[in-house]
Amino acid sequence: MKNKILAIITIIMAVVVVGLGVVIVGASGGKDKEPAPSQPIVITEPEEAAEPEEPEEPSELQATLFFASDYQEGEQGAPSDHLKGIISAVKEDKPELDGTVFCGDYSNVSGKDNFQITPEPAIDEIETILQDAYPDLENSDMIFTQGNHDPLTISIKSPGIHEFDDYIVYVNNTEIDFPWQQGKTSGSLYKVKHTAEVMKIRFNKMIEAGEKRPIIVAQHVPLHFTGRTSGAHGTGDNLYSSLVFDVVNEAAEDLNIIYVTGHNHSGGWDNYMGGSCYFKKPGDTILIPEFDSNKTTTDTYTKETLNFTYLNAGYTGYCKSDAADDTLTGTVCEIYDNKIEFTKYSSEGVHPLCADGAACDDPSDTDLISSDNYSKKLDSPQKVERK
Repeated sequence: MKNKILAIITIIMAVVVVGLGVVIVGASGGKDKEPAPSQPIVITEPEEAAEPEEPEEPSELQATLFFASDYQEGEQGAPSDHLKGIISAVKEDKPELDGTVFCGDYSNVSGKDNFQITPEPAIDEIETILQDAYPDLENSDMIFTQGNHDPLTISIKSPGIHEFDDYIVYVNNTEIDFPWQQGKTSGSLYKVKHTAEVMKIRFNKMIEAGEKRPIIVAQHVPLHFTGRTSGAHGTGDNLYSSLVFDVVNEAAEDLNIIYVTGHNHSGGWDNYMGGSCYFKKPGDTILIPEFDSNKTTTDTYTKETLNFTYLNAGYTGYCKSDAADDTLTGTVCEIYDNKIEFTKYSSEGVHPLCADGAACDDPSDTDLISSDNYSKKLDSPQKVERK
């Protein structure tokens, strides 16, 4: 028994000695090692959280409109076929249509020209095509402005303001408001001055009233400088457009203005603008003719910055093949509570709103308009914020 007790005591002592050895070794960390240098304490500032992107505000669609112009037969075939194809492509994307704006020229006959052919049969055809696709569209929802081939008939809307619930259409007709061949046609300077004065009065009243609806100015002849304004054409087509431009651009600092035109489909006149498809937003630049009231044309212009949206409606009859883009199109304008969106359509579907600009060889305006003024391709759709 004594021997057993001694054996147990021996084992316990051995365990204690071994344990103490482990503690001593662990505490020393090895006597022949240099102590680790102390590390400086670095305090880092927490990274600033990235600002979360604000989601786009929900938009409420208020109205969908369709723009087009120059419903004339040419080498590309019957305008009815083109319009049907364009409207069919639009209908696939836009099941509802609230209104239309057509910017002049509904017929032409070889050998006849200015205000000689009634537009009524062509307008009837356009209304039928649109109402076949959109049965709820009323005749009163369709605005037809006068072109240089159209006398003033019952279907051509009167000049000035036409109000709708969600937008306003402001009509300038060709014969009495904004003529073509302004440098050649007697009385044109007086007419354009008068139109500008009336527009200024009406726009000022809208500004005073706090008008927020988009205002679509619809006319046939454009505002911008091209070879048709210059001595290359000889008629000073829109020689006095600066008078209207200045009024509209000033008013557009407060109003949501969209300026829609047609007319320049008969040659490569608008090549630097993009041919048959051009579109400019507020902030873009535009060339506006400078005029001398003693001259019938001008080869000079000023570069102006736009406060409004400016586009051609889309040619539905023909466009000469020497254009930078000769595609036949129409334009959809969707009005939302906080923005306006634009999409061009051909019969093939969505088309660029603007094509790349190019030089024009016939008639030559290459020496008049430098390449730094050429448009750049702009895909559909494009958005413009509402004021």
